[in-house]
Amino acid sequence: MALVVTDANDRATQMISLSERLTGLLQQETDLFLARTPQKAANFAKEKNSLARIYRNEIQRISNNNELLSGVDEKIKADLRSATVKFNQALAENNQANAVIRTITEGMVKSVATEVANTRAAKSGYGADGSNNSNATAMSAITLDRKA
Repeated sequence: MALVVTDANDRATQMISLSERLTGLLQQETDLFLARTPQKAANFAKEKNSLARIYRNEIQRISNNNELLSGVDEKIKADLRSATVKFNQALAENNQANAVIRTITEGMVKSVATEVANTRAAKSGYGADGSNNSNATAMSAITLDRKA
């Protein structure tokens, strides 16, 4: 997908709008991550991903052909630089918040796995009265060999 533009000023103006919308979505997502409610970001993930794809394509297009922004009005150029700086800051903050969520999630998964392993280990063997303490109904992994 690409922007439909009439000239360099129009392209720059649309890039500013695109950058500002993406910045807003990233900031909203970051806030949700920090509030430990990342699942709420699913409400706008499709829009964010679509806009990010357009942004990435336009940046690549501009990178490959500097003439696309040739002759842009100085005020618009300054606004585009400012929007780009804000976008990059929001992206960096989002990446940091995402790393925090990932660390928390990995820690929770590890804790659950450890607890399950400890629970299974505690129920194996024989008790003081000679009875079998193993949990006969416990689930365990099974590997199937499909070789005939």
